[in-house]
Amino acid sequence: MELKATTFLAQDAQKHINALRHLVFHDILTLDSARNTLTWWPENRTIMLNEAQKRFFSCLLLRITSKRQIIATVWKESYPGISDNNYHQLLFQSRALLKRHGLPEG
Repeated sequence: MELKATTFLAQDAQKHINALRHLVFHDILTLDSARNTLTWWPENRTIMLNEAQKRFFSCLLLRITSKRQIIATVWKESYPGISDNNYHQLLFQSRALLKRHGLPEG
């Protein structure tokens, strides 16, 4: 039953992610899903994202914080075979990417 609920929520989130080209967080961060970029406006820094990172940041900006929902949204159809390790690796790589570009950790 949980799998069906997660699938439904992930599909709903995916509709939002596909429908929104720009997601804005407090006028300081913009995710452009068509260009796979994240822009940090205080310093006008644009960061290129891969597809998984784009979906991950989309989830966060849409306030999707459940690990299972994020996995289902980021990895779509292949998510049943995705382990927690894949999720943690994406999280680590995304934090490292932001750090490399000088964004504050908070």
